[in-house]
Amino acid sequence: MHFSRSGMALAVFGLIAVAPSPAHSDDTASVTAVLDPSHHGRLVYPPAELELRHSGSAHIICVITKEGQPQSCETSASAPDFALAAQAYAYSSKFLPAYQDSKPIEGRWEKTIPFEARGTATLPVVDHEHSPRPYYPDFANDRNITGRVAVTCQVDTAGIAHDCTASPGPEILRRASLAYFTLARYLPAMKDGQPISAPYHGNINWESDAKDRNDGFR
Repeated sequence: MHFSRSGMALAVFGLIAVAPSPAHSDDTASVTAVLDPSHHGRLVYPPAELELRHSGSAHIICVITKEGQPQSCETSASAPDFALAAQAYAYSSKFLPAYQDSKPIEGRWEKTIPFEARGTATLPVVDHEHSPRPYYPDFANDRNITGRVAVTCQVDTAGIAHDCTASPGPEILRRASLAYFTLARYLPAMKDGQPISAPYHGNINWESDAKDRNDGFR
């Protein structure tokens, strides 16, 4: 399934080795722990920054115990909320500890997390962090019922969709599309720094090869 819309907000990970490290021994600074890819927390784009389409970044350095737990973290960021988001992500994650002589030891983990707000503020944007995921109906999926459905909604100043309409297509896919866009949360359009009511136009391309990824869009 493919999903297109007028804009979106993403948090993207990057890795660099700059910025001062927190207070710990030289031995600790020389070894590196690794984020456990199977047990990491969820990075949340700060709602206040996302609402205003603010982009930024946070650089975080954590001391990781030999048990793989973040003991302390220091963060520098372009806005305080980005620093808090990075810390919440780190403290809710598990790590693979550093090793020396085949034994786990205390180390550090360092990452720069860029937050990129995409989309124009003059149009509403789906807030994916706080919206349900779309689901390909099993009946349609199993029978290879496909189609592209366009949906138009009026999004109010609180980011709530009203009066959604769908283009012609298989009725089960029209209903699934209307359900997604109606239940989604939005970042409202802005004018002169204030939220305004404005139309939102989005579409979903329902594809028959979604049997193995029937958990929403990817």
